[in-house]
Amino acid sequence: MVRPFTSVRAVSLQGLSLASLQLFGWGLYALGYYLTLRPYQPFGDILWKQTLVATSTGLLVSSLLGTLYWSLALRQRAPAVQILLVLGAGLAAGLIWYQIKAWGVDWVNPFIAPVTGVASFRPGEGSFLSGAVSFPIVMIAWSGVYLGFAQWSLQQKQERRLLRADAEAQRARLRALRYQLNPHFFFNALNTIEALASEKPERVREVVRELSGFLRYTLLDEEALKAPLQQEVKAIEHYLAVEKIRFEDDLQVNVDVTPEAGRSRIPSFLVLPLVENAVKHGQRTSPMPLRIHVTASIERDTLALEVANTGRWRAEAPDADGTNTGLDNVRTRLETQYPDHYRFEVAEENGWVRAQIEIDTKALTSHE
Repeated sequence: MVRPFTSVRAVSLQGLSLASLQLFGWGLYALGYYLTLRPYQPFGDILWKQTLVATSTGLLVSSLLGTLYWSLALRQRAPAVQILLVLGAGLAAGLIWYQIKAWGVDWVNPFIAPVTGVASFRPGEGSFLSGAVSFPIVMIAWSGVYLGFAQWSLQQKQERRLLRADAEAQRARLRALRYQLNPHFFFNALNTIEALASEKPERVREVVRELSGFLRYTLLDEEALKAPLQQEVKAIEHYLAVEKIRFEDDLQVNVDVTPEAGRSRIPSFLVLPLVENAVKHGQRTSPMPLRIHVTASIERDTLALEVANTGRWRAEAPDADGTNTGLDNVRTRLETQYPDHYRFEVAEENGWVRAQIEIDTKALTSHE
C-alpha cells in the first residue's frame, strides 16, 4: 500500500513554566498600566510607584488565586463548574485586589490622603486600567489564561508519558528482534566452522572474523534505537559473507548503498530482517545460484531501500523461524516512527522478490 508523504511540524513549549508566564504577563500589565495612567499623573515618581503597587498586588492576588484553583482541582471539574468558579473567584479576587491597590496608592500618593471612601475617585487616576471595573476583568482574564496553561501542561505531561511508553515498547520490540534474529544462522555458522576446521582450516579465521563483525552490531546499546544505515549495511555484509562461505558459488551478493543514503539514521535492525528473509526464502524457491541485491539511495527527498532476491514469495503464516513476524515488526516500527511518511511493500515480479522501503527524508531528520 502506498502512503502519501505529508509534512507535519509541531511547536514545543515545554520550556515554558507557569512562573515565567506569570512574570511575563504582569510585566506587560505594568507597561500598560504605566502608559495608560501617564496622561493622568503628571508626577513621574508617583506614577511609577502607583504602577509598582498595582502590579505587585496583582501578582500576589493572582498567585493566591492560582493556589485556590489548584487546591480545588479546577481543571478536572466540569466545564460549567469551571466557568462559575472562574467568574465568582475572579470577581471577588478583582475587588480585593482593587481595595489593596487603593490602600497602597493612598500610601504612596500624598495628594490622595485628604480623600476618603473606598470607591471614590482619586486624583491622578483616570485611566481604564486604574478604574475599579478593570480589576475583576483582569482577574477573570488571568483565570482563563491560567486554566488554558494548566490544561496545556497536563496534555504535555500525558504526551511525554506516551512518548516514554512508546520508547519502551520500541526497546522491547528491538530486544525481541535481537533474540529472534536468525538463531538458525548462528547454528549454521557453527556448523560451517566445524566443517571448515577439517576441510579448509585456513578459512576458519575468516568465518570467525565475519561472524564477530556481525555480532558487534547486534550488541548495540539498547538505548540506541537508531543507527546510521551504513552501520547496518556493514553488519549485513558480515552476515552475507558468512552465508557466502556456507553456500559458496550457490550465493551471489551485491550491496550498493550511496554515501548520502548511508549517512541516514534509521531504526536499528530495520533492514537485517529483510536480508534474513531473502536468504531463507530464496534458498528454498530460487534456482541456483541464489542472487541477493541490497540497494539504498536518496531519490527526490526520499530514502529508497530495497532487498531483492531471486525466487518466489511465500506468503505463509509465521513459522518457527519467525520470518513473517520479523516483517510485521518492520512494518510496525515504520508506522510508529514515520506515520504517513513511509511506504513498505513486498512484491514478486519477473522471478525476483523485492522488499522495498521508502521514507521521506524530512521525516528522518525530524525524528532525530
